[in-house]
Amino acid sequence: MNEGRALWVAVIAGVLTVATVALLAYRVLVIGGLPPGDDMPRSLRELSQLSPEEAQAEVDAIMSLTLDDLDGRPQAMAQWRGKVLVVNYWASWCKPCIEEMPAFSRLQELYVARGVQFVGIGLDEVDHMRSFLKTTPVSYPLLVGVREATETPGLQVKALPYTVVISRDGRFASSRLGRLAEEKLAPILDRLIAQ
Repeated sequence: MNEGRALWVAVIAGVLTVATVALLAYRVLVIGGLPPGDDMPRSLRELSQLSPEEAQAEVDAIMSLTLDDLDGRPQAMAQWRGKVLVVNYWASWCKPCIEEMPAFSRLQELYVARGVQFVGIGLDEVDHMRSFLKTTPVSYPLLVGVREATETPGLQVKALPYTVVISRDGRFASSRLGRLAEEKLAPILDRLIAQ
């Protein structure tokens, strides 16, 4: 009887462990916005802080990029030089990414006349990005930074969503790994516009 009870407790513990692991995996893979499987590039999984020199090198790499828009036309990031530039790396499978995009659209509309430009760089397939736009319109340009290109300077983001704010003079101003709230971004934009 004692062995039967021990076996029963072990089975229950095993089931609870599997259920806990499954729940955590669901929260990370589905709710957290990460793609399922190991196909996410290593550079998107590693988190690290950037020194001021590394941050400026990142901005310089971003400004040297030329990426296709959703119609396949090349768009140079340098065309927005002289503006306060908000560069947001996102993907259609990333829930926090798509949750912050309506706020970014509102801010684009509010600040465009004051010299602010938002640009979304999708680390996603172009067809997925187009499908996303059918349900969630965005008021700023979206460029395609295919996931295989994450080893390209300027596309080496650490996780999604990731937002970099660049001042009018092309200097690193701010960055945020994770969802960026409208009420936190607006004061940064106001400060940069006033400079």
